[in-house]
Amino acid sequence: MHTQVHDLKKEAQKTLYQLLLTDLNEQLVKFRPEQQFSSIAWNIWHITRIEDAIANILIADTDQVFNKAWQESIGVERTDTGNAMKWSDVDSFDTMMNVEALYRYRMAVGERTQKILPQIGVEARSKKPGDEQLTRLLNEGVLVNDPESLWLLDYWKGKTIVGLLLMPITRHQIVHINDCFKIKQRYSKYYQGET
Repeated sequence: MHTQVHDLKKEAQKTLYQLLLTDLNEQLVKFRPEQQFSSIAWNIWHITRIEDAIANILIADTDQVFNKAWQESIGVERTDTGNAMKWSDVDSFDTMMNVEALYRYRMAVGERTQKILPQIGVEARSKKPGDEQLTRLLNEGVLVNDPESLWLLDYWKGKTIVGLLLMPITRHQIVHINDCFKIKQRYSKYYQGET
């Protein structure tokens, strides 16, 4: 399932994420349908930041992929998952975003997670994140001091490693990739209607 939400394998049959990337251009990635909060860029950022934090902090207890260099390359001021963003935040976020750098960051996160997955032993699968790991989510800017962000602490602390692998490492990403396909569809209808 994890391979399906990334662009990691070059095979004849494309993954779900590779199908999403087909025919994407920067305008489409940053397009927000009227009355819709998120863009494809926001969705990719959101699921990637969450995977990076969950896989590296809560599961492997190691450093995140994301760092100052990635932040500068992607061109955004934010470090968090985007849960507490407001409509205007998404506008400025999309404007600043370097889409190609975002894709590279996503690939780096997926590759790191692929290295972590085989190292999870049977005895570790029922383990839950520790307080130090959860505190890192705040200290490292994954979550911000806003109820729309902070609720994730309680949610994730109740999950076992297996639970985190399902939600958010795989299922959560599939939900957001599906949202991206809907945006892609609306973009196509919007621009066909204009011509």
